Amino acid sequence: MRQTIFILIAVLCFIISGHTQQGNYKFNKFGNRSILLSGNVTGSVTDLGLVYYNPSRLTEVSSNGFAFNARAYQIASLKLSNVLGEESKLNSINFNGLPSMAGGTFEVFNNRFAYSFISKSRMDNSLGYTTNEITEDVLANFPDVASYRASVLLNTAIIDDWFGLTWAKKVNENLSLGVSFFGSIYNYRGGSNINQTVQSINNNVSFFQNTIGFDQESYGLLIKTGANYHFPKFDVGLNVNLPYIEVYEEGRFLYTTSISGEDPTSDRFYDYDLKNLSTQRKEPLAISIGAGIPVRRSTLHLNIDYVKGLQEFDRIEIPSIDIGQETLNPVLFKESRKQVINFGAGLEIYVSKNVKLYGSFTSDYNAFIKNANIFDLATIDSRDVNIGENFFHYSMGVDLKLNWVSLVLGVNYTSSSTEFISPLGIPKSGGEYEDYTKSTLEYSRWQFVVGVEIPANEKSKIKEL
Repeated sequence: MRQTIFILIAVLCFIISGHTQQGNYKFNKFGNRSILLSGNVTGSVTDLGLVYYNPSRLTEVSSNGFAFNARAYQIASLKLSNVLGEESKLNSINFNGLPSMAGGTFEVFNNRFAYSFISKSRMDNSLGYTTNEITEDVLANFPDVASYRASVLLNTAIIDDWFGLTWAKKVNENLSLGVSFFGSIYNYRGGSNINQTVQSINNNVSFFQNTIGFDQESYGLLIKTGANYHFPKFDVGLNVNLPYIEVYEEGRFLYTTSISGEDPTSDRFYDYDLKNLSTQRKEPLAISIGAGIPVRRSTLHLNIDYVKGLQEFDRIEIPSIDIGQETLNPVLFKESRKQVINFGAGLEIYVSKNVKLYGSFTSDYNAFIKNANIFDLATIDSRDVNIGENFFHYSMGVDLKLNWVSLVLGVNYTSSSTEFISPLGIPKSGGEYEDYTKSTLEYSRWQFVVGVEIPANEKSKIKEL
């Protein structure tokens, strides 16, 4: 059992690491050059990322026709140490793609517009572990055990797709205003399944199963308003993200527990499938201020971002359930966030009219105080499981302008380290195994990005083709 818990905690860390990306507002970035500048472009964005970072900048860029966001692939590494109070370490490495963006610009009656699709969040982790090892913990509870099998399956997934329309207009020679409207289709779900089977030397079989799952759907609207002003020697931009406006919401909660074979008087079976539950998705007010400062033919990009906190609320309102205790058992699925301030800078170096180099960094502080996740539901004593990671992102790359296409190539490095308490005790005869030892989780990520832009002017090669 000890080895099972060891591997289980490692799996939990991997999945929770993905979940906490919802509380890090700069974890994913959008727009070809904006990615290489780590999103520090509120006052200086020059690519399609303007729909996300500052819609008013639409008046400052030439028509890009159609653009693909720099497609990013990543190698992520997790290192887990000091598990169960032991001097132990476990490593995990995975390779996958990241959310992306596509869209373009157009003009109607002398007004500038942009359309865009943003895959804001894409995460789907499903991991399992099975063991037949009869450990000391198993023998302590079942001295006459002949064979044993335990399996753990965990999954969590987040999909958040945005469909946007952006409008911008020059108020005068120096001032531009703009707004982006995004419709969001959001789904957040997770589940855990734990099975244990014990066969004794006289062929008696004991069985325990615990299955928990949730599903949250939300359709709504996100609005970004922006302003840009030309000063004699630099540009300043302001972007305001208004709180999320929820239009439709629905939730579901599943809980099944089966205990049999150990003692007829202790056999249990509980089964719940609660549908049409009230849910809430909240995204807070955020304000970004940035500047683009020319340095000869190069540009220095500066940025600061403020995101307001969120008071505690129920992600899903789940009623208390009967699981054989003296009183009904509350099911808590709550979230709260603190306010955060991020800062960053980027440098755009002019080499020639066809080549520019980029380098940048940004902070990315975690906002979660409580984060509603599958482990809150799976924890027997209802203890909060919160792994909050503060990231620092570093990027570098090159922009190559060819005859009829622009290529953006680059790399991004991210790192963090955090301490946490073991999130799960596995039920077994005679009580729960609980561990409150602090462990350390180290995360690092390398992203490799490739972006393509096709100009829409009449002389472009694509028009001739």
